[in-house]
Amino acid sequence: MSASLIVLIIRTRQPFFKSKPGRPLWVATLLVILGTVTLPYTGLSGLFGFAPMPAEFLVVLVGLLFLYILAAEVTKKVFYRSVKF
Repeated sequence: MSASLIVLIIRTRQPFFKSKPGRPLWVATLLVILGTVTLPYTGLSGLFGFAPMPAEFLVVLVGLLFLYILAAEVTKKVFYRSVKF
């Protein structure tokens, strides 16, 4: 999930919330996130040896993803300030 979200961040020089991604990228990112979160709760979970994640884990995961996105945005801003193309 983090890699899919970071693609949305680094694809543009602008802040990610100011530049909309193309529909295919947006749909693919949402499908990856949805599949990652829901797969352990489906009948396929046993096939892969997955177990449902506790709610506390999901809360921590969302917090970590937020911090990761924030760090990527800050890093991108610093990078583009220091590099001239």
